[in-house]
Amino acid sequence: MMPSSLLDGQLAPGVAFDNRGLSYGDGLFETVLIRGGKPLWLDEHLQRLAQGAHRLAIPCNLALVKRDCSRLLADLGPKDAILKITLTRGSVARGYSPLSADSHRIVSVSPTSPSSKEQWQEGVAIGLCNTKLARQPLLAGIKHLNRLEQVLAAGEMRRRGFVEGLVQDDAGKIIEATRSNVFIARAGSIVTPLLNDCGVDGIMRQQIILAAKRLGLKIKVAAVEMSALRNADEVFICNSVIGIWPVTKIECMHKHIGPLCRQLQREFESHFYA
Repeated sequence: MMPSSLLDGQLAPGVAFDNRGLSYGDGLFETVLIRGGKPLWLDEHLQRLAQGAHRLAIPCNLALVKRDCSRLLADLGPKDAILKITLTRGSVARGYSPLSADSHRIVSVSPTSPSSKEQWQEGVAIGLCNTKLARQPLLAGIKHLNRLEQVLAAGEMRRRGFVEGLVQDDAGKIIEATRSNVFIARAGSIVTPLLNDCGVDGIMRQQIILAAKRLGLKIKVAAVEMSALRNADEVFICNSVIGIWPVTKIECMHKHIGPLCRQLQREFESHFYA
């Protein structure tokens, strides 16, 4: 499948050189899994996009975004793919000041990565990144285009042979992984890190929290120290493309694939491996 994209609803080879998303990372994005031609949790992704746009004061017309998505999905047919939605502040005069401008939207479809079912079933060994996340409450939770910290952390993990790595903030608290959120379980209780200062509030993270409450599991959002990670009975990571991956090893710390992870996987397996 060849990638295809729309810029403000029109087929286009790329964005203008003065687009603020390209120049300053002034924008947001969403990555949506398409299974059999149907987008997974598209409404939730669009809601997060709108919330992030409100935080950054970027105009966001969800009706136009949905129209572009529908057009590309109609062309795609009943296939698996990745839908990416990018919203930028647009093109204005040079300078950091966010002058009034029409936002630009870029919607694209591209092939999926190879199946991650083996990782879903067998788990993964991950590293602990030396790269730290800076704390910035004004940007915490939203999926903005400024991803250089994740790029550095992911490069670090790739050089060391890990598929993923946990990232701390500059105070030493566990926040997330380079492209996923993290959950730890201890004595039947599940915790996912607080994201008040940095990190992305992932759609899969949100879905797991809702599912855990629906199942009557003990779950909370709280600060996660390294000691909690060392003492955890189970650790698993997630995002809305890979689903849930159990963690079997973090550096030299071995972890078991436990019943809470497996129970949550069963809730979502049909979404990823129907």
